[in-house]
Amino acid sequence: MSSTHTHNFDYDPSLLPRELKKHYISASNEEIQLMLQAIGEDKLDDLFSHIPKDVHFDQDFKFEPEMDYFELGNLLEEISHKNNVKTSFIGSGLPQYKIMDIVPYVCNLRGLTTAYTPYQPERSQGTLRTLWIYQSLISKLTGFEAINASLYDRSTCLFEALGTAKRLVRGSSKVIVCESIYPGDIEVLETLKEHTKLEIIYAPLDKNTGLTDISKLIGLLETHSEGLAAVAFPQINTLGLLEKVDELTDLCKKNNIKSIAIIDPMTLGTGGLKPPSEFGSDGSGSDMIVGEGQHLCLAANFGGPGLGIFGIRYNPKQKNSIRSSAGRFVGKARDASGEEAFCMVLSTREQHIRRERATSNICSNQGLLALAAGVYMSLLGQTGMRHVAELCYHKAHYAAEQIANLPGFELCHDEPFFHEFVVCCKEPVAEINAHLLEHGIIGGYDLGQDYPDMQNHLLIAVTEKNSKEEIDA
Repeated sequence: MSSTHTHNFDYDPSLLPRELKKHYISASNEEIQLMLQAIGEDKLDDLFSHIPKDVHFDQDFKFEPEMDYFELGNLLEEISHKNNVKTSFIGSGLPQYKIMDIVPYVCNLRGLTTAYTPYQPERSQGTLRTLWIYQSLISKLTGFEAINASLYDRSTCLFEALGTAKRLVRGSSKVIVCESIYPGDIEVLETLKEHTKLEIIYAPLDKNTGLTDISKLIGLLETHSEGLAAVAFPQINTLGLLEKVDELTDLCKKNNIKSIAIIDPMTLGTGGLKPPSEFGSDGSGSDMIVGEGQHLCLAANFGGPGLGIFGIRYNPKQKNSIRSSAGRFVGKARDASGEEAFCMVLSTREQHIRRERATSNICSNQGLLALAAGVYMSLLGQTGMRHVAELCYHKAHYAAEQIANLPGFELCHDEPFFHEFVVCCKEPVAEINAHLLEHGIIGGYDLGQDYPDMQNHLLIAVTEKNSKEEIDA
């Protein structure tokens, strides 16, 4: 059967609906030069100079000055096929866990995809309910009464906690932060403290034990006792080791300052690590918590976006403690008809927009990520969260045992760890990682990049996402 019909393989953009015509308009070269001039740079590549050259794209992706919806979609799909997903053992501030399949579908409910704070309860019941669920689940995990919903990421969240401590401790202007936190968070703190009256002092890391040097911390507490507001410390530090949280919390109580614990929600819950509400020899807990929640609901995504977890205890002796924090707290109430309803409580919109007198300079929330985290925790429940934590622990310890049995490799520290550990290597870490990459494996993090005296130190993260076969490989 033959046909003389001419087949048309090209669509005519002029026949498309108006909203699909010329949907994407890129910046012109002149506009780009004006923007670069405004920020004091000469060329576009200067914006990415801080990123290692070996991870730059090896070609320029040329976008036309104007592209319609379908052309742009096809080009982006073509670019996406260049991704090369490999087995990864990188953690260092952002470990990767399995994401429940239902999470992205819930995130696509358009009525919930807003970062705007739901000030009007009569129009925001869906958003308020999801935030309340998120708060309740984090409260259950941590034992804290008041959970913020929510902040940008762990680093900005930590700065907000330091500011809260400064407001709560009268006459204070200084805080101590343990150097054993993730180095990237320290970088953010140093940026945010500019043009503020907050002084940040760092308690050194004992390179031998891999933990905060308690004796030097005590010395700092004595030297800076005047005007000191808080000590911030991690439960799992940047080397994967478990800090002595009870001792650190007790030191804060002894010195009448606030304790700020940096936690990982994936390691808490029944059967996991001790919840921060029970820190201290008397079990009374820390005063505030901060943490990262991205890995509850999103893949690493080149580092973002994040979900800042913040919590504060109710203190009957200091009833303004919750109000002094960066607040978006959702409460359950009854409306005029007696029906269940939700609304923001304990803080006002004006609390965040009063310029230099504002409680916080963050006026939006990560509502969508809080929703996704709530979905993840709801699906797993206490039993599931415990199972994930146990898998991480046992897989990581299995990996550590196997690696330590290899000639020329040993664990650098004797202290307990959870799902990250440091290996002392006989060869440069860069060479080891390059060899692993040839076998389809992204190795751990080279600690020599952050700590000059930790050359040939490889930080490896293992989660439930890594199979035994991948570890053996």
